Amino acid sequence: MKSNWIFYLGVIINVGVLLLAVSNGLMMHKNFDGIDGKSISPMEGMPLWSQYMIWVIPIALILLIITAFWLRSKGKMMGANILLWITGLPMLVMFILWGGLALLFILFGK
Repeated sequence: MKSNWIFYLGVIINVGVLLLAVSNGLMMHKNFDGIDGKSISPMEGMPLWSQYMIWVIPIALILLIITAFWLRSKGKMMGANILLWITGLPMLVMFILWGGLALLFILFGK
């Protein structure tokens, strides 16, 4: 039972990171209005291959989540948990640090 909670917590963390990566990719492809009315893009001047490299991380995260669910369906819960938490643990630490710093700035910032 505890293994299921650990698995689903890892899935939630990885889906959160996936949403951040997808939103980053979408924002990089959006055109913004410049000062003189011209449309500017963060991708302007980048080679075509590098524009598509933004989508490598979201695709890798989708494959990781699918593989974890496949391992879970085969009864290899330990492998699925390890696979999810290889990326989930650093991201959990990052979320806790960001949240803690935001809380400190809200409480003690001037």
